[in-house]
Amino acid sequence: MRRPGKLLVALAVFGVVAAACKGTSTGAGGSQTPTGGIPKGGILKLAAEADVDRAFDPAKEYSTVSWEPFRCCLLRMLLSTNGMSAAQDGDVLHPDIATAMPEVSADGKTYTFHIKPGIRYAPPFDNVEVSAEDFARAIMRESDPQAAANGYPFYYSESGGTGCGIEGFDKAEGGPVSGVSTPDKYTLQIKLSAACGDFPWRMSMAAMAPIPPNGDAPLGWAEGHDKDYGRYLVGTGPYMFKGTDQLDPAAGPDQKPISGYVPGRSWSFVRNPSWDASTDPLRPAYVDGIEVAIGGTTQVLANEVDNGTIDFEYGGVPPAQQIQSYQASGKGNQIHSNPSDGTRYLAMNLAQPPFDDVHVRKAMSWIIDKDALRRTRGGTLFGDIAGHFMPPSLLGGQLEGYDPYATPNSAGDPAKAAEEMKLSKYDTNKDGECDAADCKGVLAITDSADPYPAQNAILVADAKKIGIELDVKSGDRYTFMYDKCLDPGAHAAFCPSVGWFKDYPDALTFGPPTLGSAAIGPGGCCNYSLVGASPELLKKNGYGVTEVPSLDAEFDKCSSMPLGDSRVACWANSDKLIMEEVVPVIPWLWDNDVTLTGSRVLNYTYDQSAGLVSLDHLALAGGGA
Repeated sequence: MRRPGKLLVALAVFGVVAAACKGTSTGAGGSQTPTGGIPKGGILKLAAEADVDRAFDPAKEYSTVSWEPFRCCLLRMLLSTNGMSAAQDGDVLHPDIATAMPEVSADGKTYTFHIKPGIRYAPPFDNVEVSAEDFARAIMRESDPQAAANGYPFYYSESGGTGCGIEGFDKAEGGPVSGVSTPDKYTLQIKLSAACGDFPWRMSMAAMAPIPPNGDAPLGWAEGHDKDYGRYLVGTGPYMFKGTDQLDPAAGPDQKPISGYVPGRSWSFVRNPSWDASTDPLRPAYVDGIEVAIGGTTQVLANEVDNGTIDFEYGGVPPAQQIQSYQASGKGNQIHSNPSDGTRYLAMNLAQPPFDDVHVRKAMSWIIDKDALRRTRGGTLFGDIAGHFMPPSLLGGQLEGYDPYATPNSAGDPAKAAEEMKLSKYDTNKDGECDAADCKGVLAITDSADPYPAQNAILVADAKKIGIELDVKSGDRYTFMYDKCLDPGAHAAFCPSVGWFKDYPDALTFGPPTLGSAAIGPGGCCNYSLVGASPELLKKNGYGVTEVPSLDAEFDKCSSMPLGDSRVACWANSDKLIMEEVVPVIPWLWDNDVTLTGSRVLNYTYDQSAGLVSLDHLALAGGGA
């Protein structure tokens, strides 16, 4: 979840498509599938418009484009996924470095992991076997306020607002964590402050990757690298950054960083000679290496795909005209569209008039032309209309067909919106329009980049149909929009340019970080609607209301349940509560990830967990020859 910082709030947007296009979702593995065996070898050549945010430091790297390189290539975890689509169990955890799924105590508060012997790090630590202490070291580092600043500590903190934490994590501050023990070299035991059914998923995150020891340094090889550990990263995956083998464990933290990662310019992955495929059934690792150039516009990179300079743009969105060209020329099997487990939505501030009235919020939910918004992004290829907040994949299909504000063609329903508005105190003459003074000049804080100006025009026109006059203020996504939307003191009534993408396949990564009280800014992120705000916070920030609805109790109940159907049902019920009773958001699109691959790419596979192309499953025609 995009919780800790303003750079990470939105559903990943690396490009936009301004013109409508038509296409069919191919799904994972549905095109360019090789006949016979899958060839091995070759260098996969990619380009990305922007680099990661925090230089590949697993403790705090929150750019979504980093999640796939961590999973597929650089790091192995205690538990991981198979890098495939949900239909191929890509949203299911499997043992990775662990010998099996963890043993869990009867009270759900103690987890015991057993570690495979013989797993070794990439050079220069190729003579070092991964041990339980290396995972304990990763937990220590995540508790360090400097090393993990704006990272993932909330998943492991006792006070992180996610239902549970590791005992002693908050007090450790980079030292030993009392709830973590290593009875022997291959056994890791973790005690939690409360039962937490999704804890196995938390241990599958890159932040929990083992850190090799280095002398008597408490944080091992990561010691002294609070801000640049990613440039010295030594992992256990099938690939490593080029130049990793040139690092010197005895040289100290000030030595020259690896050559295979130049921030803002390039990534270069080569095979890790320590990786043993017989111990790793999750990563086929067909290509010999991966090169990623950083920079270039959407159109420039599209041209490079067309002429074969690169195999595809990584983490980007192909231009509409390129998609149309491939469809027209019989290359439709090179266009791939997959549900990304993300939701785009419009956030309403429950404390700010007129959205402090649930009937106004419901009226807005009825009036919005969701399909018009979708067309600004490129049409049906780019996602399905959202009928509720949490993506269907996180709810096991339990809310299939559920949409309490469904309208013909998803174009909005003025009649139903008017009927709901008549119930509001802001409709003084009960004619279906918001006519009180608070209905004028309603502050909307938006992104200024495309396609948001086009979306804003739609929203202004829709809101006006029920008497709400939006005062749109637009600016840079990071330095203006998120700063304002995350600041309760800014009194932003409407934040319509936001979205959310799951961290892992559990609805805990959707509910609490967007609508839990601990996620209210400016210290938290990303509860723009102020759901669960305390009376003290409301008073401090000058709101006229003294209380707002809260979802914390519901979220706590769901988060404490073990993985399984009951937990999923609990989250599904909480989604209904969001949609029908609290109504802080208007979800309008379940986002698709769209990728256009070049002619060399075979065995296209989508990694459901990372929400990107599965790099270790891709192959190249003729082995890249």
